[in-house]
Amino acid sequence: MDSFPPFTFQEIPKTPDHAPSRTFYLYTVNLLPTARMILQRCYKTVVNLIDRREYETRENKRLLEKSQRIEAIMASMQATGAEEQQLQEIEEMITAPEQQQLETLKHNVNMLDSSENQVDETIFILESYINSTRIEKEVPNKR
Repeated sequence: MDSFPPFTFQEIPKTPDHAPSRTFYLYTVNLLPTARMILQRCYKTVVNLIDRREYETRENKRLLEKSQRIEAIMASMQATGAEEQQLQEIEEMITAPEQQQLETLKHNVNMLDSSENQVDETIFILESYINSTRIEKEVPNKR
């Protein structure tokens, strides 16, 4: 990795007193170290998102299993031609608070998945930039 800081700052005074109103301030950003730093943070973010999704799933495991059992029972009853009243009774096995908790869980997991996809795209872009910079250094322009 480069040993350069991700940015530098330089003062160029017009006068020897370094008065802020008579001084130019130049900022430069070293893109490669900055890209590497952001890439490391993206990796950490993906790990955190995965950990959070696993935590949410683990904390609601009982409710998820109950929901899956009820869906399986309903599917088998529909396949055998059960009456609408029987299907409704099975649907009512999940209470309103449980249904609300399931909806919240599904929403949260979807948001975590979406966030992970967005961070994955960012990782791809950063890795592509870093790799293209490495290739440019290895293969000088032939002009």
